[in-house]
Amino acid sequence: MRKRRWCLWIVLIVYLPTMYVTQRITHSFSGSMPVFFAWFAVLLCVMFYSATARCPRCRNYYHMQGMALLYLRKCLHCQLPLNADKGDSF
Repeated sequence: MRKRRWCLWIVLIVYLPTMYVTQRITHSFSGSMPVFFAWFAVLLCVMFYSATARCPRCRNYYHMQGMALLYLRKCLHCQLPLNADKGDSF
């Protein structure tokens, strides 16, 4: 589950440097649009990948309850902390 969240953070962080480099190369807004749409498609895939992570305790989706997608540090169903396997007690 943590790997899936890291993938999401990496895709979000990569956006600004990617768009900056694209703007420097193309020198136009319309020239950078294909890169933006490619990044957005990757973002949607990674969000789906991270949102469908299942809780090891209750086997429900960890970050989804109904149609609500909330990236919290506890399961939305059984309140299992994200770092429960590390032995930390909260």
